[in-house]
Amino acid sequence: MHTTGSNALTHGITPNAPASIKPVDINAWKGKIEPEFKHYFEEKYNHLVRQYEELVDEYNINKLVYESDINFKPLIGNVYYLYEKEDGRRFISILSFNETRWTGYLGAFRLKTQYTWEKID
Repeated sequence: MHTTGSNALTHGITPNAPASIKPVDINAWKGKIEPEFKHYFEEKYNHLVRQYEELVDEYNINKLVYESDINFKPLIGNVYYLYEKEDGRRFISILSFNETRWTGYLGAFRLKTQYTWEKID
């Protein structure tokens, strides 16, 4: 009969030997991993919130520009300038606020691929 290392076993070494099986403390294990998985999901959630906020901002910028008067075909990659008239109507121009005396300057926008706009100032 071989008895080397039998003290490390959690079971008997012969069929007639008593078993010394100790149940795993699942609650202790859960307590150790709970902060890790909570952190993981909180980070993913926060990332999704940031992405959603960026998407809403991008949508609002595009809505602002596309609801303005555009009397020419803008080219992808070019910068255009948005103004608001005294009557509240907005329009896009190729002229920057430095090149005109117009009031109501709202910002500079670049037309990106997929015909979306980004505010650059």
